[in-house]
Formats: sequence, structure tokens, C-alpha cells
Amino acid sequence: MSPLHLTTKEDVRLSVRPDLKSTTTYVLLEQETWFEKELPFLMHFLQPGMAAVDIGANNGVYSLAMARAVGSTGKVFAYEPAEETRQLLEASRLLNAADNLEVFGNALSDRERTGFLRHGHSSELHVLSDVTSDTGGVGESVAVTTLDSTAVTRNWRSIDLLKIDAEGEEERIIAGGRRLFVEQAPLMMFEIKAGEEVNHGLHRTVEALGYRCFRVLPGVPVLVPFAADAPIDMFELNLLAAKPETAATLVGRNLLVAEIKPWHRGGTAGAGLELIGRQAYGPAFSFIRKPPSLEPDYAAALDAYAVWRAPAESMARRVGALAFAASTLHALCARAPTPARLSTLARVAGEWGDRGPSFRAARQLLEAIQRPGTALNEPFWPASARFDSLPIVGDQALWFAAAAGDQFESARSYSSCFGGGSPVLKWLCGLPYRSSEHLRRALLLAAAAGHRPTVPPELGRDAPDHLNAVLWRTGKVPGTAA
Repeated sequence: MSPLHLTTKEDVRLSVRPDLKSTTTYVLLEQETWFEKELPFLMHFLQPGMAAVDIGANNGVYSLAMARAVGSTGKVFAYEPAEETRQLLEASRLLNAADNLEVFGNALSDRERTGFLRHGHSSELHVLSDVTSDTGGVGESVAVTTLDSTAVTRNWRSIDLLKIDAEGEEERIIAGGRRLFVEQAPLMMFEIKAGEEVNHGLHRTVEALGYRCFRVLPGVPVLVPFAADAPIDMFELNLLAAKPETAATLVGRNLLVAEIKPWHRGGTAGAGLELIGRQAYGPAFSFIRKPPSLEPDYAAALDAYAVWRAPAESMARRVGALAFAASTLHALCARAPTPARLSTLARVAGEWGDRGPSFRAARQLLEAIQRPGTALNEPFWPASARFDSLPIVGDQALWFAAAAGDQFESARSYSSCFGGGSPVLKWLCGLPYRSSEHLRRALLLAAAAGHRPTVPPELGRDAPDHLNAVLWRTGKVPGTAA
């Protein structure tokens, strides 16, 4: 069958399999971008003229976006050993006229050899092994090389970014590129979680090369230190690593905070309430117009969050304030949860990168809302940032609950192709606050289950949050009826 051509939020077009069993196809139809938070950061990091390497490029979600970011004077080298997937990537390269993107069929590891690429149920899950020990199952023989050998043969002189997504092959790829990492010191992105398994030692391998590990904050392009001794959030898939000179450059570009310093309230008392009062929803709630006396820790957390949202503040102070707000709200909701505090925690924890706690706070909030006598009587931030600018239609309580449901739905899994449908998705789709993604998600779940749903007129119309309307209205989305 002819491939689908999907437009993404990064303004690239991707040629993908017309099959909902393909993770890339499903996710891009659902979210119109990849689900990882690192992609937006890389779009801010990369500048015209830079050079990037994408190992495990798959369908090119990163490769094509990076090629756009580095421009005609930059270069992107994409490595994708699976033949069918590589052909789709080549088609996408032509579709985008990305002459600065070169695609190669080698796999990379710690030594040159012939390997066996064992196919997973989707191309994102292909695994490299030795051809002599793994010839069973579906797969293909591939030529394997190393980063150091490639750097010599390709005459790489200055690689700015190296992304590794190789389903468990990361340590061997790094071992095969030690010379490159010493001589060129590119910013490195690597996967620390494959399936349900976390590679707890991989960051130590990277640090032994003189790098320091960081994680990306969702929503704002900034790296913060990765604390190896702290619990890893259940949704943390990737880390980035930088050598001191690269880290210093990123600090100067406000893309990295080297140290999270304790936040002190100083003269910001009352800033949190003032900022909430300026939001579109503020006038609708009497306790925001005339706020009551707040519990001191809650007031301090709101003030800290206001600093985080203040662009005039230094990035270091903003990040310190967000860290304070998240930890304070965690502790407060553990001992004295209220609907307003849980809503604010779901919001702040999500922005701090604690997606698991954000999801749990949203779930606890939805449960609390259903209990008789639960009152909303404190200033708050809606659990979902989308609701800051959504006008309230009728019932205030329904708007507040919809924001909680929105965050619950979006935070519970990377995509509904992994986590299925949530108990609130159908309810959300029936509300005036639904998003196009909610509708797409519901239809994709039905289509994947074989129900052949009819595409509603709303998904046949182009919108800022709905980029592929033509595919939906013409019946080209697999499993749906136009």
C-alpha cells in the first residue's frame, strides 16, 4: 500500500506505513509530533550550520526536524539499518527536499562485523544482535560499524549533536566512539529506558568520558542536572549529556542550569495570587477575586511558581523556584490535600518533569471531585495548562474537572497505542473543552480495535491543532470510514 504522508508540528512531512500497528504512524496521527520531550529542546539547541548524527533514525521524526533546524549550511547524518524503514526515511528526505540529510544503512556498535537486526512488532523495537547467535525469527543481516571508524571515513570534523536510540545497544555504540567523544565533545542524547527496563549504569559510562548528565524539562527548552541517586520518573526515557565547555555555552544561551540552588521567597510574597488573578479564569471565581488567607506553604508554592513563569528572571532562579514549588506541593498534598492544591500539584509536577506524580495527583483530584461535600475554595492553577486560556462555558465545576481529566488523560501514558483508552476519554470528547487530540485518540483506539469508526466533521476541518485533516476526511486514516 502507498505510504501516508503526515505533517508534524515541526513543519516536516513524514512518509510512514499506513498501518496503526506502526508506532510512529499511530503516534503521529494522534499527537502530530513525537511523544518525547527532548525533540522540542533539540530544535532550540540546533542552529544553522551545525552538524548532527541520528543513530537509530527509524522513520526520521528527529532526523527531518533536525535537518530543518540546521538549515542548508548544516548537515544531519542518519543511521537506520532496517531496509523498509530506511526506504521510508529516504522518501521523507525527498518529500522535504532535505538535501542536507544523508541516510546510511549501517548499524553501529563497538566493532565492525555483520550483525542480525531482529525485528520487533514495530520498527522502533528492532534489536541488533550477532548473526552467528541469533538467526531465528524475523529480521535481516546488516553491516555493523563503529562511530570512530565512521568519523574517519566520513571525515567528520565537528559534530555538535549525537543522538542514540538503539534499543539496548547504547553502551556498545559509546564504546565504539570513545575517540570521537574525546576529540569533538558533541552534546549527546541517549535512551536510558528500553521497554520497562532502565539502564541504571549507562549514565556512569557517559560520565566516565568527561560528560555530565542532564534531563529536559517539559514545555520549556532547558536542561537541569540529573540526580543519579534520586528516583527516576517512570516516564523518563532519555538523558542528555554535555562536557563542561558545551554546558557553559548552553548556560549562556539559557538552555541549561548547572546547579539547582535553594529558592528564597524574598520580595515575591503575593506574586502567586496576583498572577492567578490575571488569568482568564480568575474573575469567574470569587475566592480568586477576594482570596482568603492561604496556608503558608501553599502561598509560598504559588509565589515560587509565579517566579518560574517570569521571563525577566534568570533561568537559574526560575528553575530553583519551580523545584521549590514542586517539592513543597508534594509535601503539602501528602499531609493536607485539597482540590485546589491537587490541581496545582498536577500542573507544577508535570512542568518539573515528575510526570508520574502529576498523573497520580490528577487521578486523586478526579476521585476527590466525585465525593460529596468536596469544596473548591482556594486559588489554584488548572491541572492542564491548556485551560489557562479556555473560557468557562456554564458550570465552573465542570471546567475545573475537565482540566483535571485533560491532565489525567495526557499524563497517563506516552500514547494511547501503549496505554489504551482512559476512563475519562469518552467523557472528555463530549465536552466543549475537548481538543482535536482527544477526538483523534478516541477514533484511533476504535480503529485499532477493528470498529471502523466514522470520522466526525470536526476532524475533517483544518485547525491549528489539527494538521492532517485531509487524511481524516478522505478516509486515508487506517481503519476509519470517511
